[in-house]
Amino acid sequence: MSETPKNKLSELLHSLSTSEQKSFETYLSSPFFRCDKELLMLASRLLSYPNSSKEAAFAHIFPEKAYDDKQMRYLISDLNRHIENFITLKALDKKVLLKKTIAAKSLSDRGCEKAYNHVHLEITSGNYFQNSAYFRLQFEHAEEHLSHVAHVESRKNIPDYGSVMNHLDTFYILKKLQLSCEIANMANILNRKIEIPLSDEINKLATTPPFVNVPAISIYFNLLQTLTSNNSEDYFKQAEKLIKINSGLFDPKELNELYQYIKNYCVRKINQGYSEYLRTLFGIYKDMLGNKKLTHHEYMSQYEFKNIVSISLRLGEKKWCKEFLEKQLSLIPPQERSNASAYNTAYYYFMTNEFKKAIRKLQEVELNDVFYQLDSRVILLKSYYELDETEAFFYQVSSFRLFLLRNKGISEYQKTIYRNLIKFLAAIMRAGISTTKLKAIRSEIEKERNVADPAYLMRKIAIALGEP
Repeated sequence: MSETPKNKLSELLHSLSTSEQKSFETYLSSPFFRCDKELLMLASRLLSYPNSSKEAAFAHIFPEKAYDDKQMRYLISDLNRHIENFITLKALDKKVLLKKTIAAKSLSDRGCEKAYNHVHLEITSGNYFQNSAYFRLQFEHAEEHLSHVAHVESRKNIPDYGSVMNHLDTFYILKKLQLSCEIANMANILNRKIEIPLSDEINKLATTPPFVNVPAISIYFNLLQTLTSNNSEDYFKQAEKLIKINSGLFDPKELNELYQYIKNYCVRKINQGYSEYLRTLFGIYKDMLGNKKLTHHEYMSQYEFKNIVSISLRLGEKKWCKEFLEKQLSLIPPQERSNASAYNTAYYYFMTNEFKKAIRKLQEVELNDVFYQLDSRVILLKSYYELDETEAFFYQVSSFRLFLLRNKGISEYQKTIYRNLIKFLAAIMRAGISTTKLKAIRSEIEKERNVADPAYLMRKIAIALGEP
């Protein structure tokens, strides 16, 4: 079979959306680029027939010529170059400040003084996201502006290096804090100690004027202390407060990353047994859902959506959860909505004690994801327990155990905690109202640290024992 123009070219073409493909053909047709008609034909052919071989594409462009691999490679190379340039121009259109700093440099080089002054004013007084890239570009422009002023004015006056140094220092401190947060977060995940050079000096600078007055620096400083300090709670609260107050200063991507840090902190505290952080995490999710800049930026992960449903129901926010399920499904990608709706509705029914409805709804869930499979089986197991349907319950016990045994995509830790959940819930079912047996099971659960949802098991034992 003939070779298809793959690798770099097919990757670049595949990255273009349908609207971008049309724009790219318009780009190639522009007199500015003066592309040969053969290049236009190659682009059109590959966009229409992405699996076309080099020989077929060549025959389409040169129907009267024998295949010339060298000529074809030249065409592919030119097309690669143009796609890269097109993608770069598209990206540059979104980087407003970067585009203006490039324009300012070009206007200065050309001696266009009035146009330069206008762009300079836009750079220095415009309303931009206050991230590290902003301060880097402000530094670069301030440095370039000194050269421009020295060129157009006399050298009698001492150049003002103050703004240059201030922007450089601000960029350095902010970027250092940002990277330190990433390093500290990774160190926590891997449970390793990682040294961060100059951390003491950076922390000191971040808490003194003028840098303490830069919102982004204060936020990343407090996040870093949240990740590294033994007394992290005060820093967490300050970081949460500052993020909420200054959310308009960050682009959606960075704002989402900031929220991720404080969500991770809440999850860590919840896993340590501080259940009050469930309410804090719920509040953070509500803040994010109320921020259109975030909700309109990109789709939410179906797992994030699932977390919100789970947390709201655990907090007893049933009415809020029902409205969320009905109105916010559009937050997740279209191809995932049907499955997410079926699973989360089933979970809602389970948490509102409508166990038969939960079982029926789970029949609509496509179990193409291991986490949906695990959680769906847990709901089934618990629902049959709640309905006291012994035969169906023990059928699910056997089925669940077999699933865990055969599925290689589940970690040993997950297998352990779910096997223990099955074991203990089955033991509770068999124990009935036997006080001796139930208390023995409770004692065993208290000793076993690796079990999924121990709070549910303890609650079932307490109910069986008639405890308040």
